[in-house]
Amino acid sequence: MSQVRWIAGASAGLGALLLLAAPAFAAYKATSSQGVDLSGRWQLNAAASDDAEALLQQRLERERKERAAWDRRARDAGMMMPPPDQDAANDAPPAPPDRARRSSRERHLDTLRQMLGISSALDIKQSGANLQIVSEVDSRRFEAGTRSQVSLPQGELADSEVGWDGEWFVIKRLTKNGPRVVEKYRWLKKTDQLESRLAWSGEGELAGIKVRRIYDRAVGPVVLPNAELGPVK
Repeated sequence: MSQVRWIAGASAGLGALLLLAAPAFAAYKATSSQGVDLSGRWQLNAAASDDAEALLQQRLERERKERAAWDRRARDAGMMMPPPDQDAANDAPPAPPDRARRSSRERHLDTLRQMLGISSALDIKQSGANLQIVSEVDSRRFEAGTRSQVSLPQGELADSEVGWDGEWFVIKRLTKNGPRVVEKYRWLKKTDQLESRLAWSGEGELAGIKVRRIYDRAVGPVVLPNAELGPVK
C-alpha cells in the first residue's frame, strides 16, 4: 500500500513539474526548424483569398443596424420622460460639423483596415531571427522567439509573443479583457506562394473575423505603408 501511495505521489509530482515546464516548451522559436524563408515581394491572389474588405463592411453594417435599433428603443423610452432642461440644452457644446465627423469615421475605418491587414501586396525581409513585414497599411519589425508588451492600433496594451511554430511564423497579441489576435504566415513549397491567416477574438469590433489569404511572388517596387499611419511594431 505504501508503494502505491509513493507511485501516486511521484506521478502527481511529475505532473506538477510538467505543468510548470509547459510554458517554456510552448514558446515560439527564434528560427524555423524547417528552414523556412518568407522573404520576397508578394502580390495578393484575390481569387484564392478571403475578401477582408467585404467582411469588414458586413461587420460595420451589422453594427449600424444594431445601433439604429438601440436608438429606436432609446427614443421610444424617451417619449415617456419629461423634456430636457432648456438651460442645460443651451449650455451644451455645439455639435461638430459633418466634415469633422466624416474625417473621424474615415480615420477609424483606416485603423480597422490596418487591423485586418487589408493590402494588395507585402514586402517581407527575413534575416536570422529578425523579420520585417511592409504592407500598404503599416510597416512592422519582429524578433522571433521573443515576448513583450505592445500597443494595438486602437491603443490597447497587449502581451505579444512572436516566433516560429514549425512551418508557421506566428504573431500572437492578447489583452486581458479586450481584443486578441493571432496572425500566421507560411511558405507553400509546392506552389511557391505565401499563405497568411488572421483571427480576431475576445472583445472588440473585429471579434470573430477570420481571414485567409494567398499571395503570389511579384516583381516591382517595395510596398510603402501609409505615411499617416506610421510604423507599427
